[in-house]
Amino acid sequence: MQLGMSESARFSTAEEARFRIGYPNSRPRKSRIIALDAESLEALRDLAGQTWNDAHFLRYVEARPVSDRLHMLPVDAVLEDFDGNRVNLVDEVADADVIVMVTTAGAAAEAAEVIGNACFVRNKLPTGLVLSAPEVPYEVLSRTLINMRPFAAMLVISNGAEYVSEMLSALRV
Repeated sequence: MQLGMSESARFSTAEEARFRIGYPNSRPRKSRIIALDAESLEALRDLAGQTWNDAHFLRYVEARPVSDRLHMLPVDAVLEDFDGNRVNLVDEVADADVIVMVTTAGAAAEAAEVIGNACFVRNKLPTGLVLSAPEVPYEVLSRTLINMRPFAAMLVISNGAEYVSEMLSALRV
């Protein structure tokens, strides 16, 4: 090794290159993107046709009673894919690396609570994405955010459906 070489130059040498890992540093993610209401479902329907890495686009149908309610939390629900196939929330969360809940400002938060609880008991950190628009009153958006906040590790507001695609790409969906 030459004296006076910068760190950057030294790590670029053939001698140092033999220590590099020759494969990507991340495995593909298994993502579950769940629409919580009819408007967010339409936004996701438009995106589902794009190319994604093992992403399941689903809609929340209803909570499901479970025999083993951990700490009295509602932790299961019926979800449905765009072909009408019904699946259990518990199974989808267990198999997922990334869970994104998409809702519209003003929508009810019952679904976020059930999904958030299912993620919590499995050590998963869901992301919440709230679709809003400039004409949505602050009080409506605020109520949705307050209701979603306890159940999302990260909560993002989008003022346009085009942002959903960018957000999912940023999460490596």
